[in-house]
Amino acid sequence: MTEELLPHSIKQPIPAIFEAWDLLNRAVDAHLAGDTKSAEELFREADMPEVWHWVNPAWGPSPRDLALNVKVWHPVGDTRAVPKSARLTPRHPSLSVKAAVRARDGYRCRYCGIPVVGAEIRKLARQLYPDAIRWQDNKDSEQHAAFQCFWLQYDHVVPYSHGGPSTESNLVVTCALCNFGKDEHTIKQLEISDPRLRPPVPVAWDGLERLRPL
Repeated sequence: MTEELLPHSIKQPIPAIFEAWDLLNRAVDAHLAGDTKSAEELFREADMPEVWHWVNPAWGPSPRDLALNVKVWHPVGDTRAVPKSARLTPRHPSLSVKAAVRARDGYRCRYCGIPVVGAEIRKLARQLYPDAIRWQDNKDSEQHAAFQCFWLQYDHVVPYSHGGPSTESNLVVTCALCNFGKDEHTIKQLEISDPRLRPPVPVAWDGLERLRPL
């Protein structure tokens, strides 16, 4: 299959995802307007079961679940895992590299195209509305569906385990499913297109960053 015909992501986004995004936007706007009652109701409404089931179990945590995303285990001409000694950069990108990637890509997944929200914003929103925004680390079933789905990540297009560097040229902004669901697999194994071959799409989404000054 040619690059042009390959899907862009592991899963096609469903309409409920964008409904949840609209609810989060409205919740933040209500909070900024001082209407905390409406904000809490909207945050609660954004915790949509349809969105949770879209994300889970495609992003893990079981290796068996992640293996279901693989289409071809050993594609011809694919990269291979390299020894740790051959990995030229630290696994986690620097703050400056992350900032450059965000500035280029915006708050939008470069694979599936859905909006994303940084973990710091989720934590701030949860501090403000703890009863509406559930979140337990390491327990997917107890995580707010919208914030789980829109969790901003940075993906190594060429996997770090294959020698892919933690540089701006190899990193893209992604959602949780597209990053964790890809795991250490290659885009050839998943049979998805290389997001770097598509220019970033300018978006007006701010990742709910307008909540940060509070």
